[in-house]
Amino acid sequence: MFAQLALSGRTATLVCEKICDWHSSFKIAMASCKVRRYEDSDYETVRNIFTAGMTELQPSVFVNFLKQPTCLLGLMSAFCILLLSSKSFLLPVLGVTLLVALLRYWTVGASNRYITDSLNSDLMDIQRSYMKSENSCFWVAELDGCCVGMVACHPDRETVEYLELGRMSVLAAYRRKGIAKVLCRTVIDFARQSGYNTVVLKTSEVQVAAHRLYESVGFKKVKETSFPLPSSFVDSLLKFKIYRYRYDIPTVVDDRYK
Repeated sequence: MFAQLALSGRTATLVCEKICDWHSSFKIAMASCKVRRYEDSDYETVRNIFTAGMTELQPSVFVNFLKQPTCLLGLMSAFCILLLSSKSFLLPVLGVTLLVALLRYWTVGASNRYITDSLNSDLMDIQRSYMKSENSCFWVAELDGCCVGMVACHPDRETVEYLELGRMSVLAAYRRKGIAKVLCRTVIDFARQSGYNTVVLKTSEVQVAAHRLYESVGFKKVKETSFPLPSSFVDSLLKFKIYRYRYDIPTVVDDRYK
């Protein structure tokens, strides 16, 4: 019994030490993290960070697609048809495997088209899209002298009284260091200084880590819609849930006027 207590006590000590080490590294990262406005020299790095972030989501997008009832029904129907027509178990397995491989190819293609469209739209000319546009801006996060993250904002297209946060991305090797939170708060501070009372953003259902990030900052999910990709029949089946988050900037009231 005493041995068990000693072991549990040692385990608790190790856990506390790990938490302290993580907290120390977090404080160090925050102390050395610098957020500044975009410069032309950041152009290729920013585009690469965006591409890397979107590419990382492709496996999650594919799994999300496979879980959709339409896809499951189609695969099951194909399996049953091949099984009944061939009276062989091997052919249906090979057939469904081939279909899954084709679906993987199409989902990656849809994701790559989105990346290409983004690189050819606002990320083609960041100065014009953000730095020279009214109430818009683009920032990069630097850590250890390297550009490791980015975020942008512009007036919301649905409600012009809101400011929309977008293009949030941090390199995988530099996540869980609080950099994304600093970028979020940079946008919130910019919104406050620009006279906005609300910041909004959109994110897809597969970006689970992003949901936790935004909610930890104070954003609340206010709307859920489906966003089909209509470029082809298969793309039209790739319906993702798009979540709209909202952050109401607190109004600071001077104690003298309470």
